[in-house]
Amino acid sequence: MAHNPFYHRGPVRESSAFFDRQQETHQIADLLRVSQSVSIVGPRRIGKTSLLYHLRAPEVRAAHGLLSPQHLFASVNAEGMGQASLTDVYALLLDALHDALCESGLAMLWDGEAGAADYRRLNSTLKTLSQHGTTVAFFVDEFELLASNHNLDPSFFSGLRGLATRYAVSYVVTSQRPLISLAYADQSVLSSPFFNVFVTLTLGLFEPGSARDMLTTLWTQDAAQLPQRALDAVLELAGPHPFFLQVAAYHAYELAQTLTSPQAGRAGAAWTAQQTAQLADAFYGDAQPHYLYAWHNLSDAERYVLANLALAQHDPGEQEILHQLLQQSLILPVDSGYVCLSSSLLRFVRSQQVVDLLQAGPLVVDLRRRAVTAGAQTLKLTKTQFDLLARLAQRPGQVATNRELEESVWRDEYVEDPERLKAAIKHLRRAMGPWGECIVNERGVGYALRVPPGELR
Repeated sequence: MAHNPFYHRGPVRESSAFFDRQQETHQIADLLRVSQSVSIVGPRRIGKTSLLYHLRAPEVRAAHGLLSPQHLFASVNAEGMGQASLTDVYALLLDALHDALCESGLAMLWDGEAGAADYRRLNSTLKTLSQHGTTVAFFVDEFELLASNHNLDPSFFSGLRGLATRYAVSYVVTSQRPLISLAYADQSVLSSPFFNVFVTLTLGLFEPGSARDMLTTLWTQDAAQLPQRALDAVLELAGPHPFFLQVAAYHAYELAQTLTSPQAGRAGAAWTAQQTAQLADAFYGDAQPHYLYAWHNLSDAERYVLANLALAQHDPGEQEILHQLLQQSLILPVDSGYVCLSSSLLRFVRSQQVVDLLQAGPLVVDLRRRAVTAGAQTLKLTKTQFDLLARLAQRPGQVATNRELEESVWRDEYVEDPERLKAAIKHLRRAMGPWGECIVNERGVGYALRVPPGELR
């Protein structure tokens, strides 16, 4: 079996599998050469940790003139440090510094005498390195855990800034939110000038060309042929999101290995619609927990806009929320406005309950605006037609009786008149265009709204 070149879990650790981010890499390297601190900000799974690994790779450091012994990179993972004591945090920084010295052949500069893990020892060690002409960069992943640690007061962060002021020390930190917004959660921490010394670099989605290049390059490492249908399916399911691209491509590669083409004599050439459907389900199973995480961190207003992009993007009052969704890599800018990141994310959104919205496949009934969209198209409905469709969309797939529909539409004007309801349904179907076929009649009982599976856009 060929080796699957895609990452199913965890960050990308090998530079050969790392794509895009050339501009960010050059910018950070330039800043580190002058000991400038950098804050890498981006949503969960956007590739912040992978970028740190890439920056620390020997070939990348060599290309930017950042090799030891002149430059020392100390790696710190703050995971699990949200409630760590001050001593534990200093120990973490000192251990990272010791490991970096050993890896760089500078172990002789480490004070072998055991001492307290405190600011004084950290300062002394960095002073020694500075006297030997060595610059130090602390790479701190998941920095927000330290920023929210109540055991770390303003003097701790001011001390870190003091180290950067006295010596050639810088910090490269990652967080899901800008550092200033982390600091605002605790006004006392905000008073530390440490949070003002960073150049902020926002990490977002890949460029479409980079996404396609990553897939084709990694897929062909083992001389395997990438089926065009598989490539298209991966891009549709994942969008230009670095993590989701890796996961979708991982499953596509596994599926392709089970196929053979007598004509081409290579695995994966006989990709069919069946494999596309299998890929969609396999990928959705892995992506759903990440979608849930993002969804639970959205406000009701953000959920409403994300599920209702066709209308919300044209509302001046929703522009700030659209910007937030863009920053969280949940939507994509296109010529006509914005679209959901991917078909798989849209599948998830359509399965969620959203305040003031009723969703059934591509049909979105906006109760607040009293408007209906089907994909990017806004349907022109009368009041009666809207009320009818809204009632059917309350329980998609289930039959609403004739009486239920009549009472919900005409209310006080209700009279048992089957012909009036039939005529209204007929006009509603016509107004819905091709989607009118989704309203089906259960003879003698009522009507149901049934959207074919997979119809989302």
